[in-house]
Amino acid sequence: MKKTTTLRIIRWVILLSILVLTTVMGRLHQIMKLYPPIDAFCPFGGLESLWAFLRYQVLLKRIAWSSFILLFTTIGTAVLFRRSFCGNICPLGFLQELFGLGGKRIFKKRFNLPAKIDQVLRYLKYVILILFLALAWKTMSLVIQPYDPWVAYHHIGSDELFTKYLIGTLVLFGSLLLGIFVDRPFCRYLCPMGAFLGFISKIGLTRIKRNEESCIDCGICDQSCPMALKISDRDETKSIECISCSECINTCPVPDTLYYSTPKKIEKKIPVALLLLGTIFIFVAVLGITSVTKKFVWKTDTGLEKRVERLLWGPHKIEKDNQMVDIVQIYQIHPTYLAQQFNFESDDDFYKTLEEMEIDVDDVEEMINYLYTEAGRDPTQLLGGGGSCGGEDH
Repeated sequence: MKKTTTLRIIRWVILLSILVLTTVMGRLHQIMKLYPPIDAFCPFGGLESLWAFLRYQVLLKRIAWSSFILLFTTIGTAVLFRRSFCGNICPLGFLQELFGLGGKRIFKKRFNLPAKIDQVLRYLKYVILILFLALAWKTMSLVIQPYDPWVAYHHIGSDELFTKYLIGTLVLFGSLLLGIFVDRPFCRYLCPMGAFLGFISKIGLTRIKRNEESCIDCGICDQSCPMALKISDRDETKSIECISCSECINTCPVPDTLYYSTPKKIEKKIPVALLLLGTIFIFVAVLGITSVTKKFVWKTDTGLEKRVERLLWGPHKIEKDNQMVDIVQIYQIHPTYLAQQFNFESDDDFYKTLEEMEIDVDDVEEMINYLYTEAGRDPTQLLGGGGSCGGEDH
C-alpha cells in the first residue's frame, strides 16, 4: 500500500472516530443531563462566550470551560498548520465528505458553481461570523444555537428538530444534500468557525508548495481539492480557504511535486504525516491534560458512588450490590413504604445490599416503575433525559 494511501486512510479513521465520539456525547446528553450539551464541545461557542467572559467574567448558559479549551487549542493548531482543524478534525466537515463520496460514486464527478457565484458566496461565512459575534456581544447569549446545523444534527429524533432548531435543520439537510454534488458546501459558504480560522491562518506556518519542474499539469490536485482551490497553476498555495486536508498532495501522481513547507525565510518541507498527526497530538495532549485536571468536563461530577449514580439512568440499572438507601436517595421513595413492602426489621436493613437481603432486583424495579407510572412520571427522566432525544433540552 502506498504511503499516501495509508495517510488518507488514517485521516478518515481519525475523522470517523471523532464523528462517532461527538455523536455519542450528543446522544448521551439527550438521555442523561449529567453529560454536557454539544455546545460545550464547540469552539465557536467558546468564541461567542468570550465576549461575556471579557465583559462580565461569566460563561454563557450551556457553555463550559471545555469550549474555551477547544477554542484556544484550535487557534493554536491554526497558527501552526492553518485550517487543519477543518480538514482533519471537524466532524461536520467529515459528514459532508461522506455524502460527497456517495455523490462521486453516483455521478463519477464533482460539480462546482460558476466561478463568479462561488467567489461571492464564499464571503457569506465572513458576514455570518461578524453578525453572530456582534449579536453575541449585544445579547450575551449563544445566538448561533438555533441556526447551527451541528446542534440540529444532535437533535435528530427530537420534537425540537423542526421547531426550535428548524433553521439549523434546514441548513444541515441542505448542506448534506448539496454535498452530494458540491464538496463541503457548508464549509465553503456558511461556516463562521471556518471564517474565523481563515483569518488566523494568515499567520499560519505551513503552505502548499508546487515543484514546477516535476509537475505534469494533470490537474488531479485541482479535482481532489474539497474547497475547489486552483493549485496546479501556482507555485505556492496559502489561501485562507485551504483546510489542510492534504488531499491534493496525497493524490498527486508525481512524488514530491506538491508538499507542505514553512515560509520562504526558513523554507523547510513538512511531511503530511507530521501535519496530520501533529494536529491530532496537540488536541489529544491538551484534552488529556485538561481532563485529568478536571478542567475539560466530559460528565458532571455528582459526588455519588458509582453504584448509586448509575440508578439515575433508571430502575433497570438496579443490581444486587445496591442498597435500599440508594433507592431512597435516587427515587425519593419514602423509607416507611419500602420497609413495609420488604418487611424490614430495623433501619440497618436499608444499608444491606439487595443480595444480602435476598430481595429480587426485578421486584424492586417493578415497584419503582409502578409508583412512577401512578404519579405520571418517568423514572428514566430524573434529570430531564430519557431513552430518546425527546423532551426539553435543559
